[in-house]
Amino acid sequence: MDHATGAQALAHMIRDWTGGPVFHVPGEGILEILDALDTAGVPLISCRHEAGAAVAAQAAGHVTDRPGICLVGRAPGALNAALALHTARTDAAPMIMILGQPSGAIAGRDPYLANEDFAQAFAPSAKWVGSCDRAGRLPELFSRAWSEAMGGQRGPVVLALHEEVWAGPIDSPLPATPPALPRPQPEAMQLDRIAEALRRAKRPLIIAGGTGWRAEDRARLVWLADETGVPVATAYRRRDLMPASHPLMVGELGIGADPALSRRVGDSDCLLVLGMRLGEINTFGANVFEGFRLIDAPVPAMPVFHVHPDPAELNAVYRVSEAVLAHPADALPGLLDRVRAPREPGEWARELRTAREVFTTGKPCPGPVDLNAVFRALRAALPADAMLTVGAGAYAHWPQRYFPHEEFGTQLGPKSGAMGYGLPAAIGVQATQPDRRVVAVAGDGCFMMQGEELATAALYNLPILTIVVNNSLYGAIAASQSRMFGRRSGTALAPVDFTALAGAMGVRSWKVTTTADFGPALAAALGEDGPTLIELITGEEALKP
Repeated sequence: MDHATGAQALAHMIRDWTGGPVFHVPGEGILEILDALDTAGVPLISCRHEAGAAVAAQAAGHVTDRPGICLVGRAPGALNAALALHTARTDAAPMIMILGQPSGAIAGRDPYLANEDFAQAFAPSAKWVGSCDRAGRLPELFSRAWSEAMGGQRGPVVLALHEEVWAGPIDSPLPATPPALPRPQPEAMQLDRIAEALRRAKRPLIIAGGTGWRAEDRARLVWLADETGVPVATAYRRRDLMPASHPLMVGELGIGADPALSRRVGDSDCLLVLGMRLGEINTFGANVFEGFRLIDAPVPAMPVFHVHPDPAELNAVYRVSEAVLAHPADALPGLLDRVRAPREPGEWARELRTAREVFTTGKPCPGPVDLNAVFRALRAALPADAMLTVGAGAYAHWPQRYFPHEEFGTQLGPKSGAMGYGLPAAIGVQATQPDRRVVAVAGDGCFMMQGEELATAALYNLPILTIVVNNSLYGAIAASQSRMFGRRSGTALAPVDFTALAGAMGVRSWKVTTTADFGPALAAALGEDGPTLIELITGEEALKP
């Protein structure tokens, strides 16, 4: 496109590189780009809060393998999105947040609704923060934003644009495609050493996690497990990287992990870590909230081979035996080529799998609503490729334990502990992949932190099913208080009638007070064309599976 304005140029690059949708809250500083996007035919999703728009964008980034795009206005809008930006960084979600700034002509004069230094405000959460004050530099800086969001360990970036950019001229042709990114490749000798270590080990374990995986990469991971007989655990909220029914899928690390699995990781005599960060949440021990206990010491007793695309993550905490700068997608084919003596799973793998089956069988949830049975019924009613999104809270342990994932790319949840994630993430997935079945699960406290986005789902008639587990309590914190002090303080919540709230937004809803009520409510909800909500009334029995 020749002789375009800055707004037109950015709209065409977003259209040609991503196809949309773009998530936003309209406001000062972005009106011109909203008009240009609409004129260019890019789908727009207008959210109720900037945090919801940013969460939706980062969820879209996860499922599309390209940065999700969100637009926010000046300081109030941009700062409202700060928590979602932090969540995207923690989740390694590719996202570009574009925010409008006042004219550079009044910079330093305390302009209305402005923040003078977004680089300082967002530096802890964003991978990169850029600023553009001339239209001619927009293709350069948008390309830089894309590269930063998608390169190495993926994550969110911020691009602040001054008002001059929107109407300014761009006379050079626009790049028709996004920039190609370099991919560091594993060295042959590194793969030789990993393959040999797996062959020698009596108690090997593969741990898979991180982002940037594709379905074919996951298939190679399954193949590697089959060829070597090595069991596979996954990082926190990445259990869709291994089919739940596979005999070598042995569990998920992090919050709510099976304590038996956590203890056995330390018994391994060879760990192959593929794509996962060796940070606090993925290294919880057998007890609650004890990070960096999964592996015995900063210099582990067992050989640890760590494959990760970001050099900053390699040897960051644990000094590993082999630090491989690569994405697992590029290491798996070479490892498969080096497996020359396939072996059957041994006693070690069978013990781990047996523990997994015991953990995921569990026991009924006491009280009128059995959440074990509820999530098993939900799994049975949904197609295998349905997306399940959750936020943070004690309620999330139930689907984590009793909603198995067979297919790749069917699970999203925040690794940051951010409440309110599930519904806007579901909007991001449903708006991007309209033919999928998407279900959001939230606790009552979690839902109320981003529940206004139910109106967004209604506005665009997105057929998302939202399930709210309502016990009028900040359940996870209440459980922690009881464990630490033997009492609770400030964790009770006022009762909310979520079916009435949904009705006020034009969303059909059902209140479930017994296990028997859930099946009919679920069937009715899944039969609707638009958004629906099921409220599960529970008590404190729902705090822990």
